[in-house]
Order: sequence, then structure tokens, then C-alpha cells
Amino acid sequence: MEKLIINNSRWKYVLLLIGSIGFVVGGIWMLMRGEPFGWAAIVFFGSGVPISVWQIADSRPRLVIDEQGVLDRTLGVGRIAWGDIEAAYVRSISGNDFICLELKNPAQYSHKLSKVKRAMAAANRRLGFTDFNLNLSGVDARTGEVFELVMKYCQLAAETRP
Repeated sequence: MEKLIINNSRWKYVLLLIGSIGFVVGGIWMLMRGEPFGWAAIVFFGSGVPISVWQIADSRPRLVIDEQGVLDRTLGVGRIAWGDIEAAYVRSISGNDFICLELKNPAQYSHKLSKVKRAMAAANRRLGFTDFNLNLSGVDARTGEVFELVMKYCQLAAETRP
């Protein structure tokens, strides 16, 4: 079967960088006019500058789908084997697509999550997501094509189970 390697969309992060810089400049302008809210804009949007620069410079694959399983670096749990995935479905929130993975034994991967990611997983469950969602925001990939490949590998793994 095919192997899919997806990197960050550099253009999306360039736009985020430009926007962040613009709002920081706006915050500076507000401070020069005596408006203390300018500090909030500088701090909040200023944090987008290093994040954007890091994402632009990061050339590592963000998502890898191959015969062994699926690896999404944003999850932080390593590769999830196809045999561990029971089902998958697509959910969107605020125009951002996610492929939700239902795992046979989520605890096998949950223990690898940081405390912050465990809290995020709990919030995801309340929103109708799973603990393990492939985040397709910030990448140049068509959700339908990625989901189709995930489903092909899931079906193949289901057919080869004893």
C-alpha cells in the first residue's frame, strides 16, 4: 500500500507570522497612545512569532501514514499500529478537520500523554472527539484523501486479524 507523509504548511505559518507581527505592532501603537491594553496584544500575539518561526523551520514530517500505522507528532504518543485502531471518523470544529481514532485499548497510548495533553483529551471527549485525533489543521492535505487512506489501512488490518 501507499505511504503518506504530510508536512506543516509553511504558507499557513507564514501568514500566522505576518498576522502576529501585525498585531504586535498594533499593540505597540496602542501603548504609544497611552492605552494599556496594548500590552495584552503584544504578549498574546507576540507568542505567535516564535511558534510560527519554529513551524516554518521545522522540516520533520508532521503526519506519517504507512503499513506500520499512523504517526502524528502533535499527539505525542508515537506510532499507533493499525491493529490497535477499531474505527475512525472525521470531525470538524471552527473549520479545522480532525480524524478521530477509536482505539481498542486507549490506555496503551494514554500513559504516554503529558498531563496537559491528558487534560486536552478529556476536553476533546466532551466535544465528541476521541482521545487520539489526527489534527489536519496547519497542513497541506485533503481531509477526504487522508481519511480514505486511514480507512483502507484499518480495513486491511481488520481483514488480517485472527
